[in-house]
Amino acid sequence: MILTDEEKRMLEGEFGEPVQKAMEMLVAIGDIYGAEKMIPVKSAHIAGLSLKTHGTAGMEWAEEMARNGAKVKVPTTLNVIGLDRSRDLGLPVDWCANQLRIERAYECMGCYGTSSCVPYYSGFIPRLGEHISWAESSAVVFTNSVLGARDNREGGPSAWASALTGRTPCYGLHLDENRKGDLLFKIEVDLRDIADYGALGSYVGRIVGTKIPVFDGIVNPSLEELVYLGAALASSGAVAMFHVAGVTPEAQSLSDAFGGRPYDTVVITAKEIEEGKEKLTSARERKVDYVAIGCPHCSIGQIREVAELIAGKKVNENVTLWVHTSAAIKGLAGQLGYIRIIEEAGGVVTQDLCTVLGNPEALGVKTLATNSAKMAFYAPGSNGLDVWYGSVRQCIEAAINGYWGPTV
Repeated sequence: MILTDEEKRMLEGEFGEPVQKAMEMLVAIGDIYGAEKMIPVKSAHIAGLSLKTHGTAGMEWAEEMARNGAKVKVPTTLNVIGLDRSRDLGLPVDWCANQLRIERAYECMGCYGTSSCVPYYSGFIPRLGEHISWAESSAVVFTNSVLGARDNREGGPSAWASALTGRTPCYGLHLDENRKGDLLFKIEVDLRDIADYGALGSYVGRIVGTKIPVFDGIVNPSLEELVYLGAALASSGAVAMFHVAGVTPEAQSLSDAFGGRPYDTVVITAKEIEEGKEKLTSARERKVDYVAIGCPHCSIGQIREVAELIAGKKVNENVTLWVHTSAAIKGLAGQLGYIRIIEEAGGVVTQDLCTVLGNPEALGVKTLATNSAKMAFYAPGSNGLDVWYGSVRQCIEAAINGYWGPTV
């Protein structure tokens, strides 16, 4: 790789050991992917901060980097962690103590302790064409696709390295030629809600893998629907970018999306949406003891929807209902009265954590109901939970009744 004089000095250790380690990591990644040079980034987002993914070795490494003077060079946000810093959810004491050590280490490096997978809901919004180094698969696919920023599917360590150096190797989706579509999906069914968009993403992700899907026929989607479409694509596949013709900024037409390249077409009907939902459902027993909404973290609109659905009702005494969001959105939801409605009904609005990277299984729950395709995909392996997948209305009904589907 061709390095600038400043980058060479970073690599040689002139700016300290943490920066040197960071630049060594970035140079190695650049060499692997054939990057010719580094490029500046405007921001970073570090993922993998749950104790479940970081582990005690990662925790101690982060603390060592902080003690050695590591400081971020660009605005850097943090992904979800494994506990709610605002309340005791009954999780194991050792788990919570070590999780807080991880969070504090990164905050000592100058990171914003946002603890959310949706930093764009809190004002951290990359611009069209801006180069960034964000980890967390749903955040990567959203920023590339919906905002038109430029990011590869970074891991937590590489995003940390970019945060310290303000650089990332120039390859992959930072380059114009790699941002064109590969396969067209023609939508011939009405997508009614987030669960339908998640099922679509789950179905398509399994087909395309790492390729870039293009959708035609999606009409006036909400921001949240695009968030959940991307999250599903990135979990069931390894998608880092998608286009929606006439909606996303780099696909005002199919010609824009494909850049003149030939493509095949796959038709999506109600049959494929139902197949996507079936693949996300692993439970067989109708009894539900855990309902979780908010993966990615809920927007203020999603929290209002939960509040409207549960107002005046009560969560079943054998069910735990968690609604995941960020500290910022939770604060607004509190001011607007939505949290009071949900928690008077017996639910809990959490901040900072999510089911997949948290530890709800420590509470003894076994069967999850969710409207998140990402959560439904990961929870069986990450949390050992059986899963029912469906609409938010179906999930709230399960929280109230204690069963999935019609009351027994």
